[in-house]
Amino acid sequence: MTRPAPATLQTPAPVSGDLRTASLLLAAEAVLAHLYPRAPLRLDQVSLGETPGVTYALAPDPQALALNRGLREEVALVALAGEAMARLLGIEGRGKVLGRDARVLLASALRDPEELEVLDAQLAVLEARARALLRRSWAEVEVVAAGLHEHGTLDAQAVAHRIACAQGIRGTLLN
Repeated sequence: MTRPAPATLQTPAPVSGDLRTASLLLAAEAVLAHLYPRAPLRLDQVSLGETPGVTYALAPDPQALALNRGLREEVALVALAGEAMARLLGIEGRGKVLGRDARVLLASALRDPEELEVLDAQLAVLEARARALLRRSWAEVEVVAAGLHEHGTLDAQAVAHRIACAQGIRGTLLN
C-alpha cells in the first residue's frame, strides 16, 4: 500500500485538473459513507464527470438529525471526508467539494445554545475521526479512486464491490 505524494489543488473544487487528487477526495467520502449503514448515507453514485460529487439516495432529515446524535455525527463526519483527505494529502486549498456541508448540517440540528458554542470544536473532532478512518481505509480509498478515475462514475454496487475486494486482499495478505 503506497501513499500518494502530496499534491497541490488550485481551487477548492476537486476537478481542478488533477483527476487523481479529485478521485481520491471523492473516493474518501464514498468509502466513509459505505462504512455507515444509515439511510442518509446510502450512496446512489459517485461521479468525477460533468457534475462531480457523491450523490446519496436520501437527504438527511433535519428532525432525525436533531433527535439522534449518533446519526448527526456520522452524517457530519462523512461530509468532512473530503477536507480530511485533503489534509492527509497535504493540499493547501483543502478538499471542500460540492455537496453536504458539515457545519450547516450540525448547526441546523443543534438546539442547545451550549452545543452551538462548541460547534467548531465538534467539527475539529469529527474531522480528526474522519482522518483516522481514512488512514485505516487507505486501501479501499485507493481502489475506489482508481475505479472512479478509470470509469468516471461508479454506482453504489461498484463502490461496495471495490471496497470488498480491497478488504479481501488486505485480509489475505495479513493472514
